[in-house]
Amino acid sequence: MAEAHDRIKVTVEQLSIGMYVVELDRPWSETAFLFQGFRIRQQQEILLLGEVCQFVWVDARRSFGVKQQLEDNLVSLAAEQLQPQIAKVEFSREMQQAEPAFHSAREQSLRILEAVRLGHELDVVQVKVVVKECVESMLRNPGAMLWLARIKHSDAYTGEHCLRVAIFAIALGRELHLRQGELEHQGMCGMLHDVGKIKVPNEILNKPGGLTPDELRIMQSHASEGRKLLMSNQQVTAAAVDVAYSHHERLDGRGYPRGLDAPRIPYFAKIVAVVDAYDAINSDRVYSKGKSSLEALRILFEARGSHFDAELVGLFVRRIGIYPPGEIVEMSNGEVGIIVACSPLSKLKPRVLLVLDAQKQPGTERVIDLEQPVLDSQQRPYRIKEVYPTGAFAIDIEVYRRKGLIIPPHL
Repeated sequence: MAEAHDRIKVTVEQLSIGMYVVELDRPWSETAFLFQGFRIRQQQEILLLGEVCQFVWVDARRSFGVKQQLEDNLVSLAAEQLQPQIAKVEFSREMQQAEPAFHSAREQSLRILEAVRLGHELDVVQVKVVVKECVESMLRNPGAMLWLARIKHSDAYTGEHCLRVAIFAIALGRELHLRQGELEHQGMCGMLHDVGKIKVPNEILNKPGGLTPDELRIMQSHASEGRKLLMSNQQVTAAAVDVAYSHHERLDGRGYPRGLDAPRIPYFAKIVAVVDAYDAINSDRVYSKGKSSLEALRILFEARGSHFDAELVGLFVRRIGIYPPGEIVEMSNGEVGIIVACSPLSKLKPRVLLVLDAQKQPGTERVIDLEQPVLDSQQRPYRIKEVYPTGAFAIDIEVYRRKGLIIPPHL
């Protein structure tokens, strides 16, 4: 057993011949390696590790001819861990950078699908560029990107969904304290997870009613189709291929396409499974209206342990919050407002920008803080009666942000 100070965590990309691998980021039994610990003797072994792992632990003492490289890796890792994960800036200031980055990423996500539809190769380099911009924005202030992710266009669901999944996956990765490079990798997995849907006929993908057994089989084939598409591109990592193939697997083994049980589902696929389901539930589709964020989180919470990883669901609920900015609420007196922010110390009492009166007509815009005993015109305390998805009551939340009425705090 290697001593703790001799064990160095490295990514698969940093491996080289001569390194002695002592531990993987998943159980040895889930891999094709016969021995629990081995020295890398040929490039093929690194490629095999790349198919099943993101990173490994190397024993410095038992590694040959790579001492300096291991020391450099260790110094780099230590420096990265010492850097603060977030250099916070004000929401309004960050929005100036986040908005063009978001729109560029949106265009790129739509371009990915169009390229595949036309039989062209994915421009993976450009995808990495826009994902990197999203990560950097979220490290400065995640509020801006999370706000922009609530702006949806029903005519471009699949492309926008891929981008939102990338953003939510990055947000969840921050809760897991992933470093910037890992967040970018996770964002790439999210961006590419549904690329196989381009192979599903539109009449099935957008069918208003229920699917027949044959149609369901074709719909579910998008996981295998995504794997094929991504494997044909040498710039796509094994992890992204795994996520495209495995994000519909379930912990109880009842998912598809392979019916994997919990230990065999790649970790990044478990992350994407949570955020993919959240966004799908929270968004309008041809065959169903989107549910509120609160209802989407409730569905995830009820399925934790059977469908989704319980720890990841818990972290995601904490990240999004019960009342996320941008959701629409109807108050007990019938007035309607937009959630502006919610204090971490009082998660059930958000600040609300009231925009419609009890008759659902535009009223005097004002912010109320439910942490305080605020009374309505009838001298009754304001309470939230119902939560609706972003866009309910034809409210355009961006109009109010641009007017300067919505400035969420740091998240």
